Amino acid sequence: MNSSSDREHLDHLAEDWAYLVEHSGPRVRGWAERHPVLAGCEGPLAVLERIAEQPDATLAALLAEDAAGCPLAGRVVLQTMLPKLRRMARRDPSAGIDDYLAQLWLVIRRYPLDRRPRRIAANLALDTLKAVRAERHQQLVPVAEPELERLLPPVLETADELTARRLIRAARRLGLIDRATGALLATVYAEGCSGAAAAERHHANPGAVRQRCHVAVRRMRAHAAELAEIA
Repeated sequence: MNSSSDREHLDHLAEDWAYLVEHSGPRVRGWAERHPVLAGCEGPLAVLERIAEQPDATLAALLAEDAAGCPLAGRVVLQTMLPKLRRMARRDPSAGIDDYLAQLWLVIRRYPLDRRPRRIAANLALDTLKAVRAERHQQLVPVAEPELERLLPPVLETADELTARRLIRAARRLGLIDRATGALLATVYAEGCSGAAAAERHHANPGAVRQRCHVAVRRMRAHAAELAEIA
């Protein structure tokens, strides 16, 4: 799938990456002290070059850093996987780049490095594709509005009382949600509109609004730490 929403996601990722390239040198040098494969790397661009030279060892180091609580490492993994994700999304008539990005974040966070230390990039791509397909075929279960309203507070608490709007903007920067979903979440959680009012404003039925919010909030909860860091 290729759409204006996909292009907007990619533009946000490009802006985010440019910022990280400029400001992440100290963090990368810290990785280099802990992982010999990253020796001499002064910033994210050098890490991408090292991935091309020694893919499994470098990706393993980044996944270990991500698992230890450094989402920047996961973001570098995402950056190196982005061309592959774009190709996958272009061939997919039912899912966009936002779907692939959201699933890749989860795959990175859950990757079993001890059991699968080889062909890491290929495994990440395949696991992401499987996850996108599984979500597509998952039966949509209606979510009651009172239940939905209880989903977002844990994200807010984890994020140290950040506002809903800042969380939503952060989720868009991470590629977890698209612009339309962000606007819908803002209507429900930032403005406090009821599901019925949100449905009317966004020209959707209340059931679809609940389901879209449920899927988006589930993704956000899975990345609460990253959202708190960049919001």
